[in-house]
Amino acid sequence: MNLRIDEKGKYYTPHVTKNTVVTVIRTADQLIVGQVHVRPERRLKDELSDDPSRFLPVTSARVYDVAGTTLLYESGLLLVAYRHIVMISPLDTLEPATPAPWQRYVSEEPTA
Repeated sequence: MNLRIDEKGKYYTPHVTKNTVVTVIRTADQLIVGQVHVRPERRLKDELSDDPSRFLPVTSARVYDVAGTTLLYESGLLLVAYRHIVMISPLDTLEPATPAPWQRYVSEEPTA
């Protein structure tokens, strides 16, 4: 591992490359659509299984009500507790039976 320490004792490590996966996360009372970052050559499931933390970082997050019809708020970064996740899936693998506003998720920064 390339590790550099400057004269003040600050550690510098190499940048870890990750791919962005637009993801739908269902909790008991909300639907979250946002970007989850996974390492290349890995599946979303692999990242969740190997992560020792208790929270999943989601960027450019949009949080909807339980029905997924009303946008409640947007956040540049949202930490979702693993214990609250009921379902998680890449957005491009879902085909809702009826049109939903979260289907039109765009991967730009939220307006909030």
